[in-house]
Amino acid sequence: MLVCVSSFHMVDVTEKAPTKRIAEAGGTIRMSQAAFALVRDRKLPKGDALMLAEVAGIGAAKQTSSLLPLCHSLPIEEVKVWCDLDEPNSAVRVSCRVATTAKTDVEMEALVGASVALLCLYDLIKMVEPALVLEEVRLKFKEGGKHGIWRHPEETARAPRSEIQFLHEVKCAVVTMSDRVFRGTSEDRSGPVAVEWLVKNGALVSRSIVVPDEKDRIQFLLRELVEQGHRLIVTTGGTGVGPRDITIDAVTEIAAREVRGMGEYLRQSGSLRKKSAWLSNSSAFILDKTLILCLPGSAGAVEEGLSALADLLPHALHIVKGGNHG
Repeated sequence: MLVCVSSFHMVDVTEKAPTKRIAEAGGTIRMSQAAFALVRDRKLPKGDALMLAEVAGIGAAKQTSSLLPLCHSLPIEEVKVWCDLDEPNSAVRVSCRVATTAKTDVEMEALVGASVALLCLYDLIKMVEPALVLEEVRLKFKEGGKHGIWRHPEETARAPRSEIQFLHEVKCAVVTMSDRVFRGTSEDRSGPVAVEWLVKNGALVSRSIVVPDEKDRIQFLLRELVEQGHRLIVTTGGTGVGPRDITIDAVTEIAAREVRGMGEYLRQSGSLRKKSAWLSNSSAFILDKTLILCLPGSAGAVEEGLSALADLLPHALHIVKGGNHG
């Protein structure tokens, strides 16, 4: 007797921790100028195609696991679908952005939402224009999980809607604390990641420096950066439990106060990916009117830590500068 055993199986995510995940996908539908005018003016015989396409895309994204057999069922927390008119090319560009806190990514939900929104447009336009073209359906970007942020190589012209430059023109500095990097025997991977993240979010990074794990030099440099008017200083390295991990001790001695909640939040969010995050002494401090964030020395921990604190930073900088709590 012949027995057929299926090789299909869902990926086992049992051991993975839930993290915040976002994905955005999109595509384009092209048509004649006459059909585009009807879409633009919302005068198609069946009604407002743009509005209905957005509703269809939202509903489809929420049903992804029912449509794709091996797709995990996710607790969708946000779905946004929007249509941008491209009049010179007689086209409509559809985008779908999905967010969740889960153990796996939401790129399929975003792709399904964008695809169904495009098909909805097709359905409403086809009676006045049968020669329609669907094209360039792709994942634009995704973020979350252990791989951080990924963006399609062709999606450089427009930043995703999640990238709001909330650090616009905030003067910042990045300091890497590492004996080995200072001696040139190891590459600085975490400092450049911090610089890239800050610049992407609108900050003015005027200095990026490497110093050895020496308390006096760290304290002298931080005081100098504060005197130079840096509102935010991000340090990487020296937050562990090793004998040379003295960053926190150095900053504690000169800071006016510690913002303990930020350190606790960093450890809590980091522990969703790695239990070893609870061994980190990451924290935040206030020196004069400058906020100092002390993060671990790994590139992944720096990006994850800054992303975790993104929603808190604007208000924290406002309060540190002397603003009210309202």
